[in-house]
Amino acid sequence: MTCGRWSNSISFAGEAIILTVIIIVVSLFAMQAQAQVSGFGRSSAPVVGATRGVPPPPSNSFSTIKGNFAPMHKTPSGELCIAVHPSVARQAVNSNIVNHVVLVTNVCGVSIKVQVCYYQSTSCITVALNGYQKISRTLGVSPASMTDFRYEYRELL
Repeated sequence: MTCGRWSNSISFAGEAIILTVIIIVVSLFAMQAQAQVSGFGRSSAPVVGATRGVPPPPSNSFSTIKGNFAPMHKTPSGELCIAVHPSVARQAVNSNIVNHVVLVTNVCGVSIKVQVCYYQSTSCITVALNGYQKISRTLGVSPASMTDFRYEYRELL
């Protein structure tokens, strides 16, 4: 009997440890899934732009962009609060490499979070702006032969 109790208590302790490990692993995966889902929150429709040397992208009348997007912040006169200005800067250390830089400007008094990406790419940066703030950020780096680029931006809610 004593051996039976001892082996039962060991198996009970082992089962408790296994159950605890399973709960921890499941909760870790649940947190990762929740973080991924929160990245797909509401956003505004993308606004496309480019440096001066790049022609505008072709318009597509069958675009899949139409959808239920959140409205962008606007000034009382109806202009967009957010403006993005692209530029290219050669690196000081290596002139064969350029930085693709975006200056993001908020002309409204509210804080706005903006995601700027290369056009139709997942290579993105997120910029949080306070009211009436300008922030310059590097979108990416490329060889000096690629001085022009397209970008798209959207407001994140």
